[in-house]
Amino acid sequence: MLLKSIQSTRSVYLSNLLRNGIKFRYLATKSTASVNEKSLKDSDLNLRTMKAPSSPQDPSRYLRRTISPKYKRAFASANDDDLEKVLTSFLRVKPCTTVTTGERYDLRKCIQLLHAKGFQPISLIPDEIITFKYQGDGYKGDVMIISQNASVVSWGFDETFVSQNILHLVEEARINPLAQDAFETEDMDYVEVENYEQFQSINSKASSSATVGATLAKYGETSFLAGDLIVINSTDPDSGMLYKAAYSSGLARSTSLAVLENSMEAHISRTRIITEKISRGVKLNLNEGEALRSIGRLFLIRGRLNLYSELIETPDLYWSEPLLERIFKQTSRYLDIGPRINILNTKLDYSTDECRALMGVLSEKKGTFLEWIIIYLISLEIIFEIYHFYERYYLDTRPAFETDN
Repeated sequence: MLLKSIQSTRSVYLSNLLRNGIKFRYLATKSTASVNEKSLKDSDLNLRTMKAPSSPQDPSRYLRRTISPKYKRAFASANDDDLEKVLTSFLRVKPCTTVTTGERYDLRKCIQLLHAKGFQPISLIPDEIITFKYQGDGYKGDVMIISQNASVVSWGFDETFVSQNILHLVEEARINPLAQDAFETEDMDYVEVENYEQFQSINSKASSSATVGATLAKYGETSFLAGDLIVINSTDPDSGMLYKAAYSSGLARSTSLAVLENSMEAHISRTRIITEKISRGVKLNLNEGEALRSIGRLFLIRGRLNLYSELIETPDLYWSEPLLERIFKQTSRYLDIGPRINILNTKLDYSTDECRALMGVLSEKKGTFLEWIIIYLISLEIIFEIYHFYERYYLDTRPAFETDN
């Protein structure tokens, strides 16, 4: 029934969605060629980054992705910013938090655990996403559990609340779980249009500005990204849930990729010490087993990126639903998924070559050791032969020589 609801509105929304998405424009155009970059102050170059974590975790991991500087973005998306102001003046801004806790979730076990704790989970997308309502902080929000990458996406609750109250509900259903300090999170803000009265109020407010009205008309009545704000159209509740599922998949894709990025950075930190020793000519205290484990870690990261997950491809559902596919790809572009995958694969290629070089050094070292063993054995054999020669030609002839005398 949910898919039929989307299909019935596809033809109306598709023309608007074709123009949807985050559009990054640069200052290198004729209209902006007169900007003197040398006159920009430090305050103008303030980068917009991810929201700081509310839990005492390493804040540097939130600086992986930076958005264009504010002075560039002012030229590129002023209309989106104005629309964002209009939306936030009518609608409550709420947090959307995504947390990846492992490699996969066993959805059947998740459903059993949630039923046992009094929740009513619904299979939103069979074998991929389940959802349930959670009441907390005086607000009732949606929680989605994504099987393929062990991610929990909460609509309406911040990271601290999710970590303390929601994650433990399904922690027993994790497959290959991560340590708690290795969890990856992604935070964004969203607003939700819950009825047509709100939608009409926004339209009337937007009509006072030609640019804002044109921007809103461009997006139509679908869900979209206005600047850094997710806008969910839930005037049709079924469609609203599917929109949230599409955004959840895109956000979970980012956190799953971040887990692999962290694993890659940890590997680089370990092997950098060895590389620096080689550059200084220091003797390596490295055995073949450690090198094989290092290569195994790289193959595991590469497999989780390219083989064992859907990180590099669009999930099957979105191929048949253009609206959801558009939202999924829009979110992926916003979070720089494509460039991050390319960078990670480049690092994997380099590190694999590095490990193969180390294996070559170890093999050569082992071959040299075996050659010296052979040399020692040959030398020992020569010594024995000399002694046997001494026995045969000196000791045996000595008594005869003494008898003749």
